[in-house]
Amino acid sequence: MELRFRIEADGSLTVSSEKEVFLKNVYPGIDGHSVRALRVRREEAGIIWETAEGSIVCHVDKQDENCFELQFSLVDYLRPIHTFQFFYQADTDAEGFYQAAEGMGHDTGYYGRKSLLEKERLTGFGLCALQFSGCALTIYPTSQKHYETICEMEGCRLERYTDGSRRNSQETVLHLSCGARMENVNRKNVDFAPLKFLMTESLEAGLEKAAEEIGRNMSARLFMPPAYHWCSWYYCYQNFDQLQLTEYLNGLAGMEKRPDIKYFQLDVGYCTSIGDWLEPSERFPKGLKAAFDEIRAAGFVPGIWVGAFMAGNRSRLYREHPDWILYDTEDKPVRPWITDNEPKPWGYQDEEYYCLDTSHPEAMAYMKNVFETLHSWGAEMFKTDFMLWGLQDSSRVKRHTPGKTSVEYFREYLQVIREAIGEESYWLGCIAPFLPFVGYADGMRIGGDVGSSWDGEFGPQNMMRCLVGNHFTNHHYYQTDPDAVMLRDFQIRLTEREIHSLALLAVISGSCIYTSDPLHRIAEERAALFRFIEPDKRRKPSLPFLAEERPEIVMVHKEGAKGLLFILNKTEDYLRETYSPEELDFDPSWNIFSFQTGEREALWKKQLVVSIPPHGCRLFLLSADKQVTLDYERLWNNLKADI
Repeated sequence: MELRFRIEADGSLTVSSEKEVFLKNVYPGIDGHSVRALRVRREEAGIIWETAEGSIVCHVDKQDENCFELQFSLVDYLRPIHTFQFFYQADTDAEGFYQAAEGMGHDTGYYGRKSLLEKERLTGFGLCALQFSGCALTIYPTSQKHYETICEMEGCRLERYTDGSRRNSQETVLHLSCGARMENVNRKNVDFAPLKFLMTESLEAGLEKAAEEIGRNMSARLFMPPAYHWCSWYYCYQNFDQLQLTEYLNGLAGMEKRPDIKYFQLDVGYCTSIGDWLEPSERFPKGLKAAFDEIRAAGFVPGIWVGAFMAGNRSRLYREHPDWILYDTEDKPVRPWITDNEPKPWGYQDEEYYCLDTSHPEAMAYMKNVFETLHSWGAEMFKTDFMLWGLQDSSRVKRHTPGKTSVEYFREYLQVIREAIGEESYWLGCIAPFLPFVGYADGMRIGGDVGSSWDGEFGPQNMMRCLVGNHFTNHHYYQTDPDAVMLRDFQIRLTEREIHSLALLAVISGSCIYTSDPLHRIAEERAALFRFIEPDKRRKPSLPFLAEERPEIVMVHKEGAKGLLFILNKTEDYLRETYSPEELDFDPSWNIFSFQTGEREALWKKQLVVSIPPHGCRLFLLSADKQVTLDYERLWNNLKADI
């Protein structure tokens, strides 16, 4: 098949193959309305829509039979625009829609047509993909350094009547919009990054190619080794202190088989107030430099948590510099958190938390000094949290120095932080917008916090959906982080089965691996599990059922004549399923060995049959050899040729 582009007589665009129309009535829009063109001029390589307020120019670049780019420009446009739509409510008959999340914990993943119509509207950020019969169409700007890209899919049912009372038929209609959020920054002439249309055989292939290109164009940091570290938050929370630091470091030193973790990261609770990052609290009376020195002496790289946009109303920062805070259009502080009730976050007394205005040069200089100082004290791993606070729509706030979009202010701040912490530091973004961070972060939290039970607010359901939904970004934008691995065998409500499933999910996905549990106090079999999932290099599985809504997660690794197959049942019911080698994309002559039994699996009618209890998983080694020895010490050793 060939991807085709056609300019219609009415000035609209049509995207199709020789067999199927993918998008029609593709027409630009401004702030939720189709452009009203006074005149439409077709050119050899594109089209110009002339309006009363200026011109919209679109040049077409056919790259190959499966891909073309549209280069949009605004020329002499007279009024500010909040959102410029490359196309607005184009018609499509797609079978499904892939929604990309804006940031951590946000809805993401594949929705079939039925699910889409039930939700009525899905909003994706950065890119989107449409599933058709036998192919997929991925749409994305090739670089996203200035404007946030928003993709909206709306579905509705139209009822037709033969008379005034009787319904004759029902028709479903899907509308797709894609635009750049300009936030009323007054720019008369703008050249947007090329908008690419890519046709691939599978949804996964299109998403992977798009993410690879975006990451390359935005200079993604992909050279750091995969994360394997310890973090103080998920067991001690804000209560970790100098005494516990010494205990944990001594405990790790005394372990007979100590996991080879690299970073030892301190989380919130070390400073007197949120915003006063360099003033040590009573938990660290010797100060952070002494704590970092102790961590370094124990053989680990020090890490630190910073809420880079946050300032509490009781902080010295706010008392002395209220002008450093971002204000809304009514001159009220932007307050992402109001905490004048219980419980108080992290034990601080602040009733409100404000957002720093990084367009203020003194505020920017202050935070630059904070990061430079932490780095000079020894920190080489930084976790910056609540970063979405900084992506405040410029049309809705008053900045000290106006004139740029929220993405531009955000990335300027990231550049200052990266220069302050050095290229050698590992940077983990958390509660952050995904695309603006590309080029600066080494790792990125993708799902909501996980905790000590399967059910409730801190259950893994959001994490599992986000891990799959954002998988295409992994090792293209940065390394994804599904949150801490729970290992302890005390003060926990996760079952043995659930702990094992979630630990294997983290490692098989190729994501960050870390824990907050006291490794020196947990049972040896749990410490052995943490050693088993230690990463060895950057790895990424394929997801053979990405374009389906299924009750299980299936991931496949292939390396030479070996592979790994992982299946997790995320439901409350028993999973009984069969899989053919072809749909898993491995050689049907290969043998399948179960890590659960240690034996070769017998196939039924050339298919693998599995039965998995709720929250359980199965892990298999795939091999061209008829006999193998499974390695239960290190997972990735099983893909080596001599194992």
